[in-house]
Amino acid sequence: MSVAGRYFPPNEARFHDAVAAVVGKRQLRIETADGHVLSDGPARGLRATPRLASLTRRIELPSGARFETEDNDGADALLWKLWRLPRGKTTARLEKLWPVVAVLLLLTVAGGYLFADRAVPAATERLAKVTLITMAHPMSEQALLALDRFALTPTGLGAADQARAEALFERAEAQGRLGTGGYRLVFRGGWRIGPNAFALPDGTVVITDKLWLAMQDEDEALGVFAHEISHVDHAHQLQRVYRVSLWPAAVATLTGDISRMSEMAANLPGLIAQAPVPDGFERQADDDAARMMRALGAKPSHLAALLERLDRAACHGKNCPSGWVSDHADVAARAARLKAQDNGAIADVCAGDWKARLSIACLRSLASR
Repeated sequence: MSVAGRYFPPNEARFHDAVAAVVGKRQLRIETADGHVLSDGPARGLRATPRLASLTRRIELPSGARFETEDNDGADALLWKLWRLPRGKTTARLEKLWPVVAVLLLLTVAGGYLFADRAVPAATERLAKVTLITMAHPMSEQALLALDRFALTPTGLGAADQARAEALFERAEAQGRLGTGGYRLVFRGGWRIGPNAFALPDGTVVITDKLWLAMQDEDEALGVFAHEISHVDHAHQLQRVYRVSLWPAAVATLTGDISRMSEMAANLPGLIAQAPVPDGFERQADDDAARMMRALGAKPSHLAALLERLDRAACHGKNCPSGWVSDHADVAARAARLKAQDNGAIADVCAGDWKARLSIACLRSLASR
């Protein structure tokens, strides 16, 4: 078998029309059409360019000479006879199979989506739940110090208001996973952050004066506290931090390296002050809050009323400023879901008549499963 092509002597631009063939034991011979031998040597040291579409193939010889051909199939057969594995043959075949390429592209996109939508949240949730409190506490302290510098001011609440809030918080924390004494309530005045409350990874719950003063009854306060306690129980803030720094989080959790945890803590203040809380986290916290409120004899609809009132006061049909309403999931859907849970769990309510099953709260519940 021979392959037609062009032979370029070493360090020369001129070429000779030639044919290449395998002779003897793994011996490549290149000669002209009239039988004049241009090169004859072993396969050792040969280098061949990979097959790519219809581009010219080049075989470089140890002497510095080269042989070029447009016959890709012939070049592959030649290399096989020399016991050299041709490169790029699979790629060349795929380039001709556009449906296969399209399917592979779709599978790649789908795999990337599933990784981002399922694998990353599952990994961050697992990492967050195995993080030791000794690691979460420095992160929380560092985040609160940063927020005090650029977003919060000292509280202006009097002793009576603080004592009343502490008493209600104690009732709510008794329903949390850590129990009484497992959480800490901190008061702050507002600055860039409006009426707001947020939880830190170590169990610290921060509430601003404006949010406390906006509450009209104890049930609303219990709902806010229960909601934030749920964020602590599910390690939502840690999950948010880990989502933006997954690999450092994995190393820090596995090795117990607090210095790495301190680096990641730098992301937490920005997430609290600016980034919206994921809808799934909010639904989970609202459902837990509803359950804890019912256990305390309070109605979840009171928390819904607070959300709606804050939404009307802050938004006026426009973009909301940063606060306990604006950086959370859709207020109307949250309020409907909470109202539906006054007398039982959302699943019980949605098991009712067709009107209940078609309510916004129930449809949202089905979509979130």
